[in-house]
Amino acid sequence: MHRVIVDALAQGELRPLRAWLAAHQVETDRLVDLPQRASAVDTEQPPPGDGAADRAEIASAEILAQWSKASAVPGGVPLLLLLVLIAVEAEWNISYHFRPLHDTLAGAARCMRDHGATLDATDRTAARAVVALMDSVAAQIDAENAMITGQLAPHEEAMSTAAASARRAAELARRAADEHPDVSRYIIMRAEEIEVCGLAVARAVRGLRRFLDAGEPLDEVAAEIELAESSDAIASSGYQSELRAHRLALLSLEERRNDPWLRIDRGRITYVYPFAVRRTAPREVVERVGAHGSGWRLGGAAVLSVNNSLNLDDVWNGSDAFNRRYGGALVELPDVAVRGSDGQPLGNLHAEIRFSRLGNHYVRFTADIADVTPAELHSMMLRAAPEFGHVRVSFSGYEGRAWERLAALATDLTEDVCARLAESAETPELPRPEPSPGMFHVIVAVNAASTTQGPARSAPRHETRTARELLAAMGAQVLTSPVTPMVGSLAEWGRYVRESDLIADITGSTGEKLLRTSNTTAIAAPGMAAFTQTTKVTVAEFTASLDGLFAGWSLELVDHYRRVEEFRVRVDAVEREQSGSAAALRALARELDLERTRLNDFSTSVRSTITLIRSPSLVSSPVVADIIRLVLDGSNFRERVTELQALIEDVAQDQLGSSIEKLARRREEREAHEEERRETRQRAKLEVILAVIAAAGMSGVVQVLQAGFFESVKAAAWALASVATILVLAVIVGGFFWPRRD
Repeated sequence: MHRVIVDALAQGELRPLRAWLAAHQVETDRLVDLPQRASAVDTEQPPPGDGAADRAEIASAEILAQWSKASAVPGGVPLLLLLVLIAVEAEWNISYHFRPLHDTLAGAARCMRDHGATLDATDRTAARAVVALMDSVAAQIDAENAMITGQLAPHEEAMSTAAASARRAAELARRAADEHPDVSRYIIMRAEEIEVCGLAVARAVRGLRRFLDAGEPLDEVAAEIELAESSDAIASSGYQSELRAHRLALLSLEERRNDPWLRIDRGRITYVYPFAVRRTAPREVVERVGAHGSGWRLGGAAVLSVNNSLNLDDVWNGSDAFNRRYGGALVELPDVAVRGSDGQPLGNLHAEIRFSRLGNHYVRFTADIADVTPAELHSMMLRAAPEFGHVRVSFSGYEGRAWERLAALATDLTEDVCARLAESAETPELPRPEPSPGMFHVIVAVNAASTTQGPARSAPRHETRTARELLAAMGAQVLTSPVTPMVGSLAEWGRYVRESDLIADITGSTGEKLLRTSNTTAIAAPGMAAFTQTTKVTVAEFTASLDGLFAGWSLELVDHYRRVEEFRVRVDAVEREQSGSAAALRALARELDLERTRLNDFSTSVRSTITLIRSPSLVSSPVVADIIRLVLDGSNFRERVTELQALIEDVAQDQLGSSIEKLARRREEREAHEEERRETRQRAKLEVILAVIAAAGMSGVVQVLQAGFFESVKAAAWALASVATILVLAVIVGGFFWPRRD
């Protein structure tokens, strides 16, 4: 039976293993879902209410709950641990949250450490082999994290550790081969594959380090990777593709080893994380920040200062007829320290949050850069992404609290901002932050650059005087490419292209260029004074922060859509059930009118803000106005505006309009029906009254006639004349009030 399971595992098929474990009452779903559940929660804290100190304990408890069932059959525990390992690897293929994967593997190792002694000798040896294989996978995850974060030394060390752990797994598996030949064969196959790949990648990283430091050739390193790639031990197409990607990336560097290589001598990098504050007007947000912000704690750190200005230069003093301007408030926070997985400092960032009267708020981190290589700049730019590897991010002086990514800190800051705004709110409707994990922008301003002949740090420098010279150097493709969500090979940036449809050349003057991608802006201006670039950097930040504004508008429109959908359901129910009084329908109509008013106000506000953003009067300089226009065009601003307006029209006309028409028609029908019922009731009352009057009148007529006839002839004549007169008048009055068709 184990042969069938192992053969299926070799083909990537997990069902036979799950079926075998399930036949022995093991709840395989809980084991397979374990790394997925761990990845679905905050990567900093364990899930609340689990009663465990950390995720490793949670995983250990989950595995232990199935341990006794599996240990009742020979080979059960090794197969159970293999299922956990494969589940972790499956999640690793699709998730960039590495810590939950580590914690799941650590939980399995903890189970083996605490309860492995209860297994028989052969099961214990096979289980130890699987745990060693887990250690190897954990080291590979560390290696990927180091590659993404640009830490070459930890990358080399982690791959060497992965190879050593795989070697140990193979040795243990050989000891258990007599009792568990099939499981041992699978473990040995996996271990040998990892060892060959791990050693090859470790040597490649070592060669890359020497190449970047001293310019040593990469030919032999690439040949070693190719040898491993064609080795019989590499059976997995995944490992083959990984080795091939490393080899081609290194060869692309080797091909340009003697070219001029870029160095950023002086510059500045800015990370922008836009967000929107819903349910609170932007001007009110700015006022609350100015009034209360100095006493806030954001991200656990005390606010250093609050400035009731964004510190913009005079070019932003526009001439709008309604005196609208781009301005707001600025909250300054302590500096942010970033450290690698090995504890080495990766840099310090100045942190602040900018609040705009237009609603395009954003978290902003900045740092000066000096003497930076393309590889180092690539790592700095990747740092903005939510997919960036695990590092340690903390406020200086507040090291007790840390985040694993810069994007995670930015998200927490926006949530804390809205919590503080809610505390100062005078209305029960609390502000809500709307950050997006994938919403960020990186701005790199290059003020001085040089080139070296080859990548060696010690090579002589040659000053770069124009943007054209800068962008022709090897490594400049880092500036002209967007931040990728995933890094798949060593020095992957060496294969990026300089020109593609993803790059927009916004504007340029003598010796200067401004290039924009979907999430980066590069200002290549060697030889330009830094202060002359301030306006362009501000323009880049302004346009990047509009992503938060659009996100807020879109979510506001979603709220309108949901309310309109609720109205549609209620209106359809009224029409379907033929129920509801005219008064109830009038109340529903008032609610619909109120929603239409809110939607119209929202639409007017959006159009007004978009008009100001597009208007040349936003700034005082026509040149800067043209730059803003070009940057907006390069950022798909027009398409986003068109899409938003179409959505507004869809909600206002197709959704809300149809509901109002249905309700109006139903309301008219109900009012007509109720009016008819009122007239019928009124006519019935009138007929009863007239019948009573008629009866009384007839009795009176009879009395008159009786009195006349019994008194005298003359009295009888007068009685007949009076009765005749009364009848004639009754006919005339009745004819006047008789109902007609019109």
